[in-house]
Amino acid sequence: MKIENQKWAGVKSLRLLIVVAGVVLGQAILNGPSLIGQRILLPLDLLALPGMYIPQTAETAKIVPHNFMLVDLIDVYEPARRFAASEIHQGRFPLWAPYQYGGVPFVWPKYSLFLFLESCVESPVVLAWVQLLAALVAGGGMYLFCRHTLRVSFWPAAVCAWCYPLTAFFVLWQGSYVPLPVCWLPWIFLCVDKIVRGGGALVIVGLSVVTFLVLTSGAIDIACQVLLGSGFFALWRLWTVHGRKRRCQKPRLAAAMLVIGWSLGFFLAAPHLLPLLQYAETGARMESRSKGKEVRPPIGLTAAPQVILPEIYGDTETGSAFIPPQYETNLLESPSAAYSGVLATLLVAPLAWCSRRHRAINAFWLFLALFGMSWCLDIPGFVQLLRLPGMNMMSHNRLTFLTSFAILSMTAIGLDRLLRRSLKRRWWFWLPAVLLAGCFTWCIYRSYVLPEPLATQLENELLHGQASQTILSLHDLRQIQAWFTLHYAVMALLCGLGFAGWSFLWFQKSAQFRLFFILAIFLVGDLLWFDYGRNPQCDPALYYPKIPVLDEIAKSIPGRVMGFHCLQASLASMAGLTDIRGADAVDPARMVALLQRASEPIGKSSSATQVLSPKGLILPPSNIQLSPILNMLNVRYVIFRGTPREFMHFPFQGDDYWALINSNVLPRVFVPKSVQNVSNADDELQQIAPEQFDAAKTTFVESPIQLPADCRGAAHITNETPTHIAISVKMETAGLVVLADNWDKGWRALYNGNSVPILRANYAIRGVVVPAGSGTLEFIYRPAALMVGLWLAGFAATMLLCWLVVLWIQNRNKSKTPLKSNLQINRACSHC
Repeated sequence: MKIENQKWAGVKSLRLLIVVAGVVLGQAILNGPSLIGQRILLPLDLLALPGMYIPQTAETAKIVPHNFMLVDLIDVYEPARRFAASEIHQGRFPLWAPYQYGGVPFVWPKYSLFLFLESCVESPVVLAWVQLLAALVAGGGMYLFCRHTLRVSFWPAAVCAWCYPLTAFFVLWQGSYVPLPVCWLPWIFLCVDKIVRGGGALVIVGLSVVTFLVLTSGAIDIACQVLLGSGFFALWRLWTVHGRKRRCQKPRLAAAMLVIGWSLGFFLAAPHLLPLLQYAETGARMESRSKGKEVRPPIGLTAAPQVILPEIYGDTETGSAFIPPQYETNLLESPSAAYSGVLATLLVAPLAWCSRRHRAINAFWLFLALFGMSWCLDIPGFVQLLRLPGMNMMSHNRLTFLTSFAILSMTAIGLDRLLRRSLKRRWWFWLPAVLLAGCFTWCIYRSYVLPEPLATQLENELLHGQASQTILSLHDLRQIQAWFTLHYAVMALLCGLGFAGWSFLWFQKSAQFRLFFILAIFLVGDLLWFDYGRNPQCDPALYYPKIPVLDEIAKSIPGRVMGFHCLQASLASMAGLTDIRGADAVDPARMVALLQRASEPIGKSSSATQVLSPKGLILPPSNIQLSPILNMLNVRYVIFRGTPREFMHFPFQGDDYWALINSNVLPRVFVPKSVQNVSNADDELQQIAPEQFDAAKTTFVESPIQLPADCRGAAHITNETPTHIAISVKMETAGLVVLADNWDKGWRALYNGNSVPILRANYAIRGVVVPAGSGTLEFIYRPAALMVGLWLAGFAATMLLCWLVVLWIQNRNKSKTPLKSNLQINRACSHC
């Protein structure tokens, strides 16, 4: 028996090694140069675009950007990662981000296993390795789910484990934290299934830990959608396993264990969730969604073909064009993110219906796939459900990952049926075959007759001198037409292979076993064709090179910066500067309102604050006059790109960069001469909007206070970290010390060691009333929501630890019981 156990353990280890090797090989094919450090897994080529970051030279002009839709990776995600790494290396946990919006809570998923590992290393080479780790987590979870929940044989489970990290949702969103919660989707489904089937009390610990990992790994709305999917799966499994046992206690016990597991997971994630929810209440994006605004409304049935033909409408990459239905702007947010392979979707997945024991769960996968696409397809009933309060805070177009997971789950079952040679001809085999034949015919036709406007309209416009933003010449148009022709031909080839597969199954029943290995190669190859080259790997020399002008500004008098039609928000932080603009997926509503009033009009997209340009008037020889709001917010430097005007004298000038100083800027800490009370926030905003407003003369607060008509005093910052600011104050009279940082509930103020309230001054910044005399004013970031979250996490961790101790004691006692009984028997025999 011992030899057999060792042999079986060796088989398990070998199988696990095969699964890991397949996942690693897929990532090596896609990201090999980045894994060995020759390239960086970031779209750094975008930094060379005019006005972005790298100065324009003859060399940078030759750099062709890969895909501008990936710009968030370089101007949002990487600056956030570098800030977190800097804080951790200085022995501080990153809680407050001072480099945008005048300071905001650092809502980047810093508790994420993946992102925390990224933050431990400053080098960007770590990005590719963390991507490999995420793929291993996703692929390993898919393998275990297929083996233990779907109960398929090894090879079908291994093939689906290799495919899962290569599906479109992971690859299109690679580099961002959006897909990271989805890595844990098979794990949480596995835990739910084991609990429903009576897997033991230890599984509750697993469900709690996985729930914590889901909630903290990445985008919170995606995490909620993962949990929503697990809730649907739990209801389905409770019904299929215990549905007829109405008087039995097992379904109630299983439901209670599920609730306990999920709840403890939420408690563990409370230090991340509670501060995030508190900050989200002040966000401009949440404000607009609560009013019913939909950034990406439902599309309709025109979105359906993208599930099997993901590039049917083109792409946003250079050399292609994106001509989608209404409301679509890029491939990331489109139904193409559900792509799991045309062969998997229309050839292998339908074979799952040949398994009689899987028919119940196949019905669930069909429902889950439909639910994942319901928003994009504008399916009545589902759309109304997703528009309910609370639900409308999520990005429902991203539910496509549920569709992808459902397709791969049915693919595993279909492969298992194929491997077991248990397929019989069914009349419905010709339904997907006919669909594949139709797609093949249509793609062949489109490879010769391109859709409009590519066929003739764009060429006519170019001949009449009407160039678009992306198509400037006939050469560009011919390149795009060639791209569409190639991709339509490849899609036709895949559809043709799918039809050939159905024909083979129909006429060659005895050779089904051989088809399995051919299909396994084509399933992985289909996804690799779609994935390869989609995420650019760039020369390390493009990784935020030093800009002399920005370095000079960073060494000059402290003050915030703002780019004029250049240098998107957060890019300045890579040069050690602090921008007043920002982008963090929440966007503090009051600060955004101030910036919009002080900036040139721009689009109403959720990311518009990244590219705001200040209203201003250049005053020769070296000054610029800005809005009083920007004066108040300590915007000292305005950065320009291009060739400067000859009659100006620039305090900062270099290659493709020049900057002007705002001579009317107020220091970051100041004492206004007078303070006036206003009745509400709207009145306060109206008072500071006029061009005559001067925050140094008059500051407005919403709280009633009594101060002298003429306040006199001075204050300056003596010490500062992101979560602690010390200010030296010398007051001739009582007055209000104003700090031009974003007001937030999480800050506490101490004056000479005594707690004092922080008032909201001038609509969005901080003010503290201090008496006459000298003293030290301290601002400390210690949000109550974080403290409550830590207590809840500690409670949950204690409960789980006690649970594990009890289980360990029980198992120890059980292991001793047979030994004790054997001793009693031996003693009895000795007396005989």
